[in-house]
Amino acid sequence: MVASGPVVGILPRLPRTLRLLSQWIGAFMFFRSTAGLAIAVVGTAIGAQSPLRTASPRDTLTPAVITATRVAITTVAPTSTTTILGGDALRAQGITRVQDALRLVPGATLVSGGPIGSQTALFLRGGNSNYVRVLVDGVPVNDAGGSVDLANFTTDNIDRIEVVRGPGSVLYGSDAVTGVIQIFTHDGSGPLAFRAGAENGTAQSRHATASLSGGTARAGGSLSAARHSTDGILPFNNRYVNDVLSGSVRIAPDTMTDARLAARWSAGTYQYPTDFDGTVNDRNAEQSDHRLTLSVDAGRRITDRLGLRVTLASHEFLPRSNDGPDTAGDTVGFFGFYSRSVRTHRSADLRVNARVGGHTTVTVGAEVARDRERSSSLSLSAYGPNAGGFEASRHNTGWYAQAMGDATPRVSFAVGTRLDANSAFGRFMTERASVAYAPNRLIRARAAVGTAFKAPSFFENFATGYVTGNAALKPEQSQSAELGLDLTTAGGAAAIKLTGYVQRFRDVIQYSATTPSPGAPNYFNVAGANANGLELEASWRLSAQTTVATGYSWTDTRVTATGFDTSASASYVKGEQLIRRPPHTISASVARAFARDGSVQLVARRVGERSDRDFSAYPAAAVILPAHTKVDLSFNVPVRGHGLSLTGRIDNLFAARYDEVARFRALGTIAVIGVHYRH
Repeated sequence: MVASGPVVGILPRLPRTLRLLSQWIGAFMFFRSTAGLAIAVVGTAIGAQSPLRTASPRDTLTPAVITATRVAITTVAPTSTTTILGGDALRAQGITRVQDALRLVPGATLVSGGPIGSQTALFLRGGNSNYVRVLVDGVPVNDAGGSVDLANFTTDNIDRIEVVRGPGSVLYGSDAVTGVIQIFTHDGSGPLAFRAGAENGTAQSRHATASLSGGTARAGGSLSAARHSTDGILPFNNRYVNDVLSGSVRIAPDTMTDARLAARWSAGTYQYPTDFDGTVNDRNAEQSDHRLTLSVDAGRRITDRLGLRVTLASHEFLPRSNDGPDTAGDTVGFFGFYSRSVRTHRSADLRVNARVGGHTTVTVGAEVARDRERSSSLSLSAYGPNAGGFEASRHNTGWYAQAMGDATPRVSFAVGTRLDANSAFGRFMTERASVAYAPNRLIRARAAVGTAFKAPSFFENFATGYVTGNAALKPEQSQSAELGLDLTTAGGAAAIKLTGYVQRFRDVIQYSATTPSPGAPNYFNVAGANANGLELEASWRLSAQTTVATGYSWTDTRVTATGFDTSASASYVKGEQLIRRPPHTISASVARAFARDGSVQLVARRVGERSDRDFSAYPAAAVILPAHTKVDLSFNVPVRGHGLSLTGRIDNLFAARYDEVARFRALGTIAVIGVHYRH
């Protein structure tokens, strides 16, 4: 039987990776000589700028957030809406998957196909799932065209996750329409530390981790290995395994120079018995992927007012899927599907940061990037085999400029623009401006406007077989604005943040099953939508040990242009909500800390009803997914004097039954207990 699911891959070729790394080291040495760097590189030890560290997940008013501006510069009133999730705090709560961490972020909706390992999409501020730029140590991991499956991203060896809400194309180009997410690998600091852990739970869930890290102000590094596996929640063919290796090395030979090398590799395999409509009937469908990210980031302060920075990035993603006939007699309808793909991204970014006057930093940069994809597929049916595939690449050069700083002791600003020149769709310009006013340390008002874009995917451009791509597609584009007010009490015991935003999405690419003539394309820039919303966040530190937090998101999405498909089952129905995006989400949490890093936390999250499509019949029927409330409990109990701690987590404590995708049952109660060692 043919089962649906994301297409996923094959093992990276080690010689190719080593060649790439050697080329990068050569490029870095050239940069060092031209910039006057005096860096002693030991083997492959190339380090990093000092990152912001945080002890717990929190929405921050602090300015040292790298992703929002690409400059770790302090301002009196930061203008971006940013959330920082600390890696140590996430792991202390038993959160092993990035998707579960992102559920803590206001305005973020995660949608999964059910079991652990199933395709997972992120909708931020009501935008499409391919409207968020995701980076790992500065490396974009989106496929060309924006989509990224978060199923296999784990929190292993993560220092922090920065989530910037709002358009980010000025600094990051395509895909950064509703936000940018960056995952930072742990750098290593302090005495050399060894950590290991093992966990076991329901559905034969197992987690094993080991890491080594340490460093000084001059150099440091980390190395981590982990395996996550489960037999799944469905009656058969539902095993999942994910192996993760990660590490980083940083070096700062003097106060003017820093450099960093980071790498992350993962290999996941997911077996799924579900058909395209959620029916459990397939005993041999599986998908797998291998993902490798490499980054080199180096900087040199030429003077106290002038600095130079270069970032080299590589991403290889190799997905595959196998779904052969279940039996020799399985020859009715569509009974088999196989696919392979190799997707690569290479980029180099060079930027100059100049201090102008006493309180303004100007950044001027250029980025060159190349994306390639080679895909093939074979569909088996009673009508005969049908092969599809393509090989394509495109080049992009982006020039950008940004000015940020303090106009007065109470007013901060950031303004920027970018011009992208792409080999496929030509030139596209984006802009963003933001301002914040802080009359005192307890109040901050902020405002921002901006534009962004998303390039077509290679499949939308070049698909063959049952679907025909359209090489003439334009980028999707957006305009947005937001207003915010942040309040804190004296001493910071309580804080309230309120943000309202409006967004307009235009030239949205829509699939049309019918074409005007044989061989005509199936994709066109014809749809449009609006997404407006309100985010309310509040936290109270009741005592030195107890913190209470709550959040509410209202998201009003409306289709403004339907394109060719005007039926009630279409993805875009004029005046209706965009599917799978709940208008209302509310959360509350209570955290209690104990001596010697012990803690317990209770988190409740209610997700309102949302629209979807039921594909069990043709045409698909419009359905409403009911609201649900999910409660999670976690604890961390140190064992005095032994470097050990006992951890536990219960997801979905009260066994709420709900679907995030119509007819695909979400996880029930999953309980995991483990032991962790630190020396």
